[in-house]
Amino acid sequence: MHASISIWGVILGGLSAMVVGALWYSPVLFGKPWAKAMGTTEKEMAKARARLMPILIAVSLLTALVMSLFVVYFQNFTRDSWLMSGFDTAVLAWFGFAGTALVAHGAWDPRPKDLLYINLGNRLVTLLVMGLIISAFLN
Repeated sequence: MHASISIWGVILGGLSAMVVGALWYSPVLFGKPWAKAMGTTEKEMAKARARLMPILIAVSLLTALVMSLFVVYFQNFTRDSWLMSGFDTAVLAWFGFAGTALVAHGAWDPRPKDLLYINLGNRLVTLLVMGLIISAFLN
């Protein structure tokens, strides 16, 4: 089977992870409780942001690339609509990979469990948005 993916879907899916993260961890949503659970301040985070941004961009684009391949394979297997395949792939990726990895690490993490719940929610929303964007470009 040949997998055709959309470069625009990968790019916009990767960028969507950055947008979701910026909103999720902003003071408007979960930034304050997340920073408290992390034991950090906004000033410390602002200082680290420039150093971490290239890593976050690369990881987001790589996630979008792999998600694109998974969506194509899932759609070819199920023959569901592209949007349903994007949604299902995102939920399975969260439930089977991202969520379980976070829970496994969180079980040993001495920080407050609120941190785990905030991060789990972020990964779910990020993957859902990414999966839907990617699948919209595969129609």
